[in-house]
Amino acid sequence: MTELVLDKLRQRPHTEGFKCGESVEEIEGMRSVIFYLNLPGPTGQKLEFICREPSCGALEGEEEAAVLTDDDYTVDPHFFDEGYSMAGKTGFKVWTGSRLLVETLIWPHSNDCERLREIQNILRKGAKVVELGAGVGVVGTYLAASGSQVLITDLPTLVENAIDDNLERNKDITLDDNDNANNCNSCPKWLRPHGFKLGRGWVNSSAIDWAHPLEDQLTEEQSTCVDFIVASDVVFLKEMLNYLFDTVAALFESSIASSPSFILSFQRRDAKDGEESKAFTTVNGILQAVQDRGWKLDCLAWRHITMSKETHEGIVKDQSEVFVFEIKPCS
Repeated sequence: MTELVLDKLRQRPHTEGFKCGESVEEIEGMRSVIFYLNLPGPTGQKLEFICREPSCGALEGEEEAAVLTDDDYTVDPHFFDEGYSMAGKTGFKVWTGSRLLVETLIWPHSNDCERLREIQNILRKGAKVVELGAGVGVVGTYLAASGSQVLITDLPTLVENAIDDNLERNKDITLDDNDNANNCNSCPKWLRPHGFKLGRGWVNSSAIDWAHPLEDQLTEEQSTCVDFIVASDVVFLKEMLNYLFDTVAALFESSIASSPSFILSFQRRDAKDGEESKAFTTVNGILQAVQDRGWKLDCLAWRHITMSKETHEGIVKDQSEVFVFEIKPCS
């Protein structure tokens, strides 16, 4: 198996002008975290996302962080929903990889490789994107606002209780289209009947459970015209990797005419067992799974991060990396 060799030229520095933050808002009698991030341009507009908990690793430096007390946490009302799991529970907050994926895909940097610049340009011009495991919908909504056509997907519980609410919250975002080549003035056919304009692009949502056949969950139109598949922080548990790759393989096959690629952000998580961990997905585990499928992988960008981790000795700082991979079938 090929080892991952990090190209120092693809290390992503802090993105000047890009800011995230959190506040706390009372919604329907419950205190909720509002995660926000600004859009490119001089207007200072920002997207906002209702979350159940504060983000993990998505804030940098002095960015405003929300604090909840023990009394603010309630019994999970969706615990007994069909298909709900630990993986579903983690979807109600924002994780490290979402930030880097948004920065990498939408905020160009002088260090960006030629392939990444090509992807950025395509996304601004109306690319058809399916987001898998979207959680509260940060990445897909941001891509739509920036010019893409996006189908945002996750388990039914997350679509109904997070994604749709957050799309509604951001639906009135408007941006100047003068520098955008996406001239679609009506909802694209593949996002109908419920798709709508958001910023410079178009968006809709749909429930997808990776454990079930894709053809039973998406229409033929939705699964046969995809340019990019994106996912962020979705395979920290080893058991999720095969399910994810099965779904990606189905989209590769159904959209073979458009030759889609899969863009995945992934945080290296230090488990005490390292690469031998039985529970957590490792970088080498992803590389091996890609190789086993006959696919190829390229690291488009990466960043060192420092995470705060609670131990029996108190809060300690943990060093790690987060990556943005492009995965494609070998031609």
